[in-house]
Amino acid sequence: MKTAAKIALIAWLWIIVINPGTYVGLDTSLRLQMAHAWWTGTEEVSIPPNDAPKVRGDIRFGVSGEGDERYISFDVGQSLLMLPGDWVGTQLHRWFPALALEDLRHLAVQLLVFVPLNVATVVSGFWLLRLFGFEERIAALTSLTWLLGTTVFHYAQIPQQNNQLLLFVTIGYAAALAFIRRGRPQLALGSGLALGGAFLIRFTSVFHVLTVLLFLVGCVAYQSRDRLKVFKAVRLWIAGFMPLFLLSQTINYVRYGSFWVTGKIVEKQQQLSDPMWSGLPQLPPGYPLLNPPHVGILDTLFSPARSIFIYDPFLIPCLILGIVCWKKFSPYMQWYLICGIFNLGLHMALTSRLIWHGGTAWGSRFHVTSVHLLLIPLLAFFIQVLLSTQGWTRWLLRGIVAVAIAVQITSVTMEPNLEIYQTKVGMPGSRLEFRLGQRLTNIACLANDFSERCIDRNPNKRRYVEEFNNLFFLPFNFHREAAGRPALERVSIALFVAWGLALVMAISTTTRFVFGPG
Repeated sequence: MKTAAKIALIAWLWIIVINPGTYVGLDTSLRLQMAHAWWTGTEEVSIPPNDAPKVRGDIRFGVSGEGDERYISFDVGQSLLMLPGDWVGTQLHRWFPALALEDLRHLAVQLLVFVPLNVATVVSGFWLLRLFGFEERIAALTSLTWLLGTTVFHYAQIPQQNNQLLLFVTIGYAAALAFIRRGRPQLALGSGLALGGAFLIRFTSVFHVLTVLLFLVGCVAYQSRDRLKVFKAVRLWIAGFMPLFLLSQTINYVRYGSFWVTGKIVEKQQQLSDPMWSGLPQLPPGYPLLNPPHVGILDTLFSPARSIFIYDPFLIPCLILGIVCWKKFSPYMQWYLICGIFNLGLHMALTSRLIWHGGTAWGSRFHVTSVHLLLIPLLAFFIQVLLSTQGWTRWLLRGIVAVAIAVQITSVTMEPNLEIYQTKVGMPGSRLEFRLGQRLTNIACLANDFSERCIDRNPNKRRYVEEFNNLFFLPFNFHREAAGRPALERVSIALFVAWGLALVMAISTTTRFVFGPG
């Protein structure tokens, strides 16, 4: 079996093991609602009669668009990706009416769309590393470590946009570098097309568009020292980018009546004028850009709730290693890292004044994609050093790997909203919002109520959070939903058996691959 196929198999097993099944989260559920409305001809915004918005801009109520219809204000890329899975899930409901339609749609999208896309993300990282010149085994070990030891793992479980963006941007970088290496025009076109996909998923991917194009220009200029070749490469790249860019803006025109707006721009414009919000308190002037810039920057770097250094423990040692060994990197890799740091800086500047909307996410979700991109070559060099050293240095690097993987396993073990609700109700230990520390305590408390911070030791607050206080993998979630329904309980047993086999296979195949003959 080829190395890429082995990586894909191992990644698929782990992503299946951590998959929660029917959970997709509010944002992704709304995007799925968009996809469902498109192919069924129903309305995107569907709110129960007795439900009313509590704040201006409540995303569930959408915005007013063309034809007096209300549209959910998200970008459309993820919804387009989910369309096939949503259709399959809807058809499956005819065969399995005992299962809720919404649950089957969520499950189909998870297994048929997000799992393959996450596997493709890991393989794309392997491809990029090979293009940077890393040996096949180093690239393979790195791509698996990148999955298991960074927040790529968490976002392979929770299907927000992050890993889909990561896939398209990684392909964009890899195709650009392959164009430099091989000179095939279709590779430059493919790089632009991939970034068009990223833009379709999230408008702020304009920063990824800029930095990938900058990477391409710098590499062509370094290789050829020829302005005409640079111009031709840029022209090819833009030709690849434009189709999906035009599709995105055409969809916005159909929905909102303008080629130059997005749903979020319309949402902000309508915060004062939309009758849906009448009677609700006004939002502060300038909302949501209310923070001094340093607040958002320091929050991203150092806050207990979101620090990119805490929730991606590889970042600090990899940056240190990158600085120390900078001269050993190829010019292409150096330029990639410069573009990556610039990309992270742009995203930090964008969110520096923002009242945080990613508070229910694990880590700093607006910045983790930039971190993941930075880590690809740095982590490969880290693995290369680990395998080439002896003594205490090797043990130190192994310890860093163990800590990083443990942190990511911690992130996928329990329901993602648990610590958020603990903070809201004032559970002991939640004041600092150190979610990683809270999560470690919560996992330990499942086995033994050893601490006053354990949920069962706080009966007056337990009822607010006990629905989240569980293991968060598919068979466990399904088992809770199947309680008291004999037909579904039999399915639950089968799921536990299949999940156990997948876990054993994931551990065994990973162990054989990592410790087997190189």
